[in-house]
Amino acid sequence: MKKFILSSLLVLGLVSAVSARPLRVTTTPTDLAALTRTLGGDRVDVFSLSRPLQDVHFLDATPGMIVRINRSDLFIENGFDLEMGWVPEVIRETRNRSVRPGGPGHVNASNGIQAIQIPERIHRDMGDVHPSGNPHYTLDPIIAQQAARNIVNGLIRVDPEHAELYRANLEAFISRSEEVVNAWVEKFEPHAGSQLIIYHKHFDYMLERIGLVVADSIEPLPGLAPSARHVAELIRRHSPETVSMVIMEPWHDQRVGRQVADGVGVPLLVLCPTVGSCEGAEDLISLFETNARKLLDVLEAAEGE
Repeated sequence: MKKFILSSLLVLGLVSAVSARPLRVTTTPTDLAALTRTLGGDRVDVFSLSRPLQDVHFLDATPGMIVRINRSDLFIENGFDLEMGWVPEVIRETRNRSVRPGGPGHVNASNGIQAIQIPERIHRDMGDVHPSGNPHYTLDPIIAQQAARNIVNGLIRVDPEHAELYRANLEAFISRSEEVVNAWVEKFEPHAGSQLIIYHKHFDYMLERIGLVVADSIEPLPGLAPSARHVAELIRRHSPETVSMVIMEPWHDQRVGRQVADGVGVPLLVLCPTVGSCEGAEDLISLFETNARKLLDVLEAAEGE
């Protein structure tokens, strides 16, 4: 009898230890890793398969990714075809059925989000276009609220015991993001309609939120490097009267961005494309604020000249 009681206590102790440990969560971009930490707090141990200054479009599947996902309680992907070149391959190789699409441990963070720039038709001469629309919704924390809901639903599926904690953190994120973003939108009202040249369609959700307009793109087509002829045409077509600045990501060729900006006669601004890609951008809200501050500084400086 004593042996039975001791054995039962050992089993209960093991179950308690497993339920008490943080959830192992793997995400594709750093943005979703940061959002999951915000929502999960001490209940999650989060690992991002990409680093802050990596372009998630072009990662390669590796054995390490498969091992990491095999050991995860929850796998969160961005969706909207951002990872279509490598995530399906990784998922096919994993033995963890829970984190495959349709399993309780899988989250497509884009579910329920209305994408922008959905192409009416797809053909080869359109470049590296995303059939489901622009995947960079995390640059706008208001739109990312739906991603947060999707993540919380996933956390609750694999850890229902802490559902109230996750729901409370979700409400706090929604409240804080609305407060911060609305304040910045108000600051940009005097500059509404200002036009910019972009490199890649990475910041479009954010620009739309604060009332700025994309006039042109250094990429002639998504994912296609610009030719000298295209660069010359951009410079010929624009002036400080038509655009306020050129913005780009740090992983693209800044020499090309500088050439366009100098040729047009406007500033070049390298923004922060992901959480952790520049100082102060440690979560989605501070990422938004950091980029908004950079944009507003340039607009106000031009106004003061």
